[in-house]
Amino acid sequence: METTKLQMDMHKSNSRLYYKLGIHALGLVLRSGITITSPDPKADAKLQVASGVHHGGTIKVIVAGLPRTGTMSMKQALEELGYGPCFHLAEPLCQFDNLRQSAAIVHTKDTALRRRKLAKLFQDCEVTLEVPGSACLPDLLEMYPDAKVILTERTSAAVWLRSWRGFGIDLRSDCFRWVGYWVPGMVSANNLYRGWMQLLAERLDVEAEPSEELYHAYSAWVKSIVPQERLLIFKCQDGWGPLCEFLGRQRPNLFPHGNEAGYLRYYKRVALVLGIFLWLVVLAITILSCSVMSLLE
Repeated sequence: METTKLQMDMHKSNSRLYYKLGIHALGLVLRSGITITSPDPKADAKLQVASGVHHGGTIKVIVAGLPRTGTMSMKQALEELGYGPCFHLAEPLCQFDNLRQSAAIVHTKDTALRRRKLAKLFQDCEVTLEVPGSACLPDLLEMYPDAKVILTERTSAAVWLRSWRGFGIDLRSDCFRWVGYWVPGMVSANNLYRGWMQLLAERLDVEAEPSEELYHAYSAWVKSIVPQERLLIFKCQDGWGPLCEFLGRQRPNLFPHGNEAGYLRYYKRVALVLGIFLWLVVLAITILSCSVMSLLE
């Protein structure tokens, strides 16, 4: 009788231990998700009280083209011409903090604070490509008055739109957001591209969806705000000639052509698979915790 009671007490003790461990593990997962997806108010507070705005700096080239206009090839070309570091969120992968900062930047309305965030993000970089730089082009033109601007384009708006739609699941979609909720960087990427597209829609007076109209309106907007002597309109088919002449540098080897679409499609697939796996882990921990709780009752 005493042995049976002792075994029951030990069972309850172990059950409570497993229950506490399960709750603790679930808490760690939840806290990690919150850390991944939430802004850092302390960092913003430090930037708010910082004196002055970064001018001049190190940014020498602003690549202001839309995604899917050969920006990965342009990054490789500029690196071959001796520029660097080059800021591009797609390469290298796993720039979790940069994604979080970039998402915060496109949602920041206060101009002075937004520029401080940009200066912090691009510190020591010589080139910025795509978002958030292209989304904050008016800021960068004033912050870096000596920087040159390259507007990368495709052969036509229709070609660009087909390329965008063939890119796989939309980074702005609810599916991408929730499937990858626990994967570092996924929610930040979703926030970034949602904010960027909404900013374009408001700025260009178009719908917040990729379209030929958006492509043309964006190109016209860049050409209207960048002084002609600071701007190069470039297609990858143009090769080294106009690029080297514009930047005043010697041409090296054959012009590079990066497989940006394949590279990013692979990354998104891996992230989504990992996201599904992490949801299963969260679900398993929740079920285990509930089972232990029912045993304790």
